[in-house]
Amino acid sequence: MDKYAERLTGFMRAVGCMNNAANRVSDYCVVKLEESDSMLTSLAMYHSSITNKFPAAYWHPQLRACSQKIFMETVASWFFEHEHMQLLPSSLKQNLLGHFTDELNEMIGNAIFFTLITSPPVWYGSLHEEFVIESQYGRYLIHFSCH
Repeated sequence: MDKYAERLTGFMRAVGCMNNAANRVSDYCVVKLEESDSMLTSLAMYHSSITNKFPAAYWHPQLRACSQKIFMETVASWFFEHEHMQLLPSSLKQNLLGHFTDELNEMIGNAIFFTLITSPPVWYGSLHEEFVIESQYGRYLIHFSCH
């Protein structure tokens, strides 16, 4: 695993644990996608690694360009989704988001952000949102879900 993706995943999982509740578990992670000739091919390799029962095309991936601002708004909504996390002081929330942004920028440098829309052929969480980031350092999938 990419050391930057591993470090950012650890940070995200710690925040995800703070959003867990008796009836749900949050799962947040970063995956460095395999290098290939296209982003869809990289995603196909990732989706094939999840299950070998269905071809990667069964995920029906669609990519839509988005801004880093939109991405960060989504990050904030997942980081502070639980009612107890919403009660954190504003300065602490900004500190968490600032640390995440710093780690992300170190990992990706200048990048292009995409929202990833899929229709998974297998159970993939009760609710999920994903992004793909393309940078000079590689392609990364950012995953948020709850079970």
